[in-house]
Amino acid sequence: MAAGILNRDRIAASSGAILVLVVLVILMDAMIYGLLIPVFPGYASRLGVDESVIGVVFGVYAVMLLFFSIPMGLLSDRVGRRPLIIAGMLLLALATALFAFSTTVTHLIAARAIQGVSAAATWSAGLALLADTSEPSRLGERMGVALSAVSLGIILGPVVGGLLFEYLGYTATFLIPAVLVALVGIAVLAVPVRAVRQGRPDMLPGGNLLPLAACAVVVVAVSGTYGVVDPYLPVYLHAAFSASPATIGVVFAVLAAAAILAQPAVGRVYDRYGGSRHLIGAGLLVSGVALAAAMQAPSLPLIAAAVFVLGVALSSAMVPVMPILAGIYRGRGSQGAAYGIYNTFYSLGLAAGPFAGAAIVGRWSLSAVFLLQATVLAVIGVFIRLAIGRLHWR
Repeated sequence: MAAGILNRDRIAASSGAILVLVVLVILMDAMIYGLLIPVFPGYASRLGVDESVIGVVFGVYAVMLLFFSIPMGLLSDRVGRRPLIIAGMLLLALATALFAFSTTVTHLIAARAIQGVSAAATWSAGLALLADTSEPSRLGERMGVALSAVSLGIILGPVVGGLLFEYLGYTATFLIPAVLVALVGIAVLAVPVRAVRQGRPDMLPGGNLLPLAACAVVVVAVSGTYGVVDPYLPVYLHAAFSASPATIGVVFAVLAAAAILAQPAVGRVYDRYGGSRHLIGAGLLVSGVALAAAMQAPSLPLIAAAVFVLGVALSSAMVPVMPILAGIYRGRGSQGAAYGIYNTFYSLGLAAGPFAGAAIVGRWSLSAVFLLQATVLAVIGVFIRLAIGRLHWR
């Protein structure tokens, strides 16, 4: 019995085991998010759902993430990280199973809403747990690895969903992943995590509002770019090059692969050398240049190359923000609040991008959406580079 207790304590003390746990949880969330993409349009048409309702079903996820991330982060500061991660995984399993048995639009919206609440819990608590258990000198690399799991899940989700739907049918497409998610949630119980609780978490740390605002601007700029690219780049590729769905999928796989490769590497560079001024400022500036270059590229291979640079540059801007946020809240027992705020601003940009793009497309051309976003990225990159010099970030 004593040996068993010692072994469990050793696992609890292992930041490597915690990293694997958080990566697995985030990977499952991202996979389930992407699982719906190839399956939903065909199934929705059978329910008589038009395109506007499809947008609502997809958009409600971001809305739930927006409104529940900070409450879930604060709750994880009060009750501990593991209960929130387990609850999030079980909610995700419930939402996925509900998709399997949905027969009305109301069911689909409810399932997507539960999925958004689940993501708010698992992301806020999972990233906070990683910050709690990682040495500050290695946190950038570990956050980069965790974020790369999102890109991997986004690649795998549609592939897995398409294969399950084709060979096993709609119900099995969601039931099998639901069981796997539930098993991951139960497996979290096997990893003893020392609870980090704070009586009254400090959500807005005094004296750090300007650094927090700078982080928020970077997060919104990056997620807003994805919010523009995800819905409108496929439309542009189809209109300008008659690109097939498979070709469009390859371009997005290039974007995801760039993030998978770049995020851990950027984190490692930040841990060893700092350089947030260059990584964040130049990352945003190069992102703007890459996005503009993609609009001027005369062929699909050149667009793919520009998209790869975009993925690397966005990763360069985003990854250093994660350990910087941890540093702002370190010693306050409020890492849950830190990453709840991160999720909130990320979902804000992700939701604002499509709406802003829709307003621009209504007045100007589709390429104007990307060129305007490129300009915004470049301008923010310059200002953030100047601001970081005054904030004295490493």
